[in-house]
Amino acid sequence: MLPSKCNKRWAGVPWWIMPVMMGIVFIYLSGRGYSQGLQGTLEKLPAQKGCEGGATTLDVSSERMTFDSKTRIFIFEEKVRILRCTMTILCDRLQVINDASDKNIERIIATGNVRFQQGTRSAVAERADYFESEQRLVLTGNPRVWDTQEHDELTGEEIVLLLQEEKALVKQARVLFHPRKTSLKTP
Repeated sequence: MLPSKCNKRWAGVPWWIMPVMMGIVFIYLSGRGYSQGLQGTLEKLPAQKGCEGGATTLDVSSERMTFDSKTRIFIFEEKVRILRCTMTILCDRLQVINDASDKNIERIIATGNVRFQQGTRSAVAERADYFESEQRLVLTGNPRVWDTQEHDELTGEEIVLLLQEEKALVKQARVLFHPRKTSLKTP
């Protein structure tokens, strides 16, 4: 398009409109696919029906995966989703580290926009280290944990969730207790 025709079309429109419109289009197009994967609320995570492959089966999907045969480490990147029975984790990057025998998973390291859900318990953080043998999840990087039924919210410097025992250990803890709605019965 010739500059003279372009100038005629945009005559009378403030100069800053075009860069703003282009920025909005760019942001929309660049984030559209990504936002559908990770930006939704945890309550909308896919619910698994039963445990396909047993309670120890780990179902991981992502846009890209690399495997280092020397270290035996799997690296998953972009729109990573981990499913194991009632546990779901979403993140930007995931490392799966096998134990010395290469038969079992020893540790999982999830980084970037980590979202966790198990039953009614949900969490967000920048990093989550999951230790398989202990069923322990260590959340760091602005971790926040809440129960979708209780609505109480727990934050701290580091939050350790002992998944089998349903316990939380917190460094620099802060808890927001939200009032429960109760119905008053009159006699």
